[in-house]
Amino acid sequence: MTNMIEHKAKTVRFIEAFNTNDWGTVREVVAPDFVLHHPVGGEMHIGAEGMVEVWAEFKASLPDSWHPIPIMIAEGDYVAVLLPTYGHFDGQPHRGTQPTGAWLEYGMVNIVRFHNGQLAEGWFGMDPLVEMQQMGIAPPPPARQLLPYDEQLLQRFQSSINPEARLFDTIEVFGSVIVAMGPPQFSRDTDRRDVDIYRFTDDSFQRIYAHTFFTNPPFGGTLNADSELSNAIMKRYIADVLTGHDLDALVNLVSEDVLVHPTAMPCEASFYGIMGLGGWLSAQWKTFPDLAISDYFTVTHGDIAAVRWEAKGTSVGTYLGIPPSGETVTFSGVSMYRMEHGHIAEIWDAHDSFGIIRQLDPLIGDY
Repeated sequence: MTNMIEHKAKTVRFIEAFNTNDWGTVREVVAPDFVLHHPVGGEMHIGAEGMVEVWAEFKASLPDSWHPIPIMIAEGDYVAVLLPTYGHFDGQPHRGTQPTGAWLEYGMVNIVRFHNGQLAEGWFGMDPLVEMQQMGIAPPPPARQLLPYDEQLLQRFQSSINPEARLFDTIEVFGSVIVAMGPPQFSRDTDRRDVDIYRFTDDSFQRIYAHTFFTNPPFGGTLNADSELSNAIMKRYIADVLTGHDLDALVNLVSEDVLVHPTAMPCEASFYGIMGLGGWLSAQWKTFPDLAISDYFTVTHGDIAAVRWEAKGTSVGTYLGIPPSGETVTFSGVSMYRMEHGHIAEIWDAHDSFGIIRQLDPLIGDY
């Protein structure tokens, strides 16, 4: 337990070093032979000096960028973090792209391994495509189009449930359900994260779900939660659903109010409920019908479980506008799960979609 506490403290120092440009601390806590697994660079033996170079280059382009740490767990020699990124692209050009002043916000799920008291290895789970889209390097994704009913429901929610105009990170409509998440996580004085779910029925809103965890210090998992149970649920989900494609198994594995955050933002709400999760997965399987997890390892504590995974599948459907190649595509990612009452309540997913499109279209170069 002592080692895990020390590992978490050093991981916080490592992340805060990025936030404050404290490169001396990076050199102190990162091993000279540090290995970084990055979606773009792959396995990079960069050491502490290489890690300083990677971060200093990014901070030169986004001088005010920073990482809050809403969730951090430890197991043995491993620490896993949910790690959003915020900042303005108003510094130096980034890899040939001129700064636009745009505001960037995207999520990561990162895992680090300690050896002899230093960070020896790191797996950065992020989607470079999201970063590129927000920097203006790649075309942005199509915006979600709200139906008139959705607009009316949002207006009624604001007037009846939120008349004091509280700030949220996300307010999303899913049929008759509204998911409200906040307060804004980019604010440096934010110390909690709230989820409230309402259903509009009988001409009024009924709150059907509420959850809060505090983020300063980072949430480390519910103390009385069963880590072994959480790990078992996650492994069944990987085996039965992600690899076995058994959507019927979702009923026994996920909450009826499950939330999916496909770019790993703490307050993003892109898919809601078992049907929403099933639709998200089915769309992936339509593109890669034999998609399966080929290898993974886990970090679990309490009701939080993280997994670094590798997947492969045959390209038979269009992916982000790119026609299928008929070839096997391999990619990796890191995901985090939060459990409630023996079911998965939230999924934060970070996978390398840019790596997928590079394999589908050889003319797309490195980032």
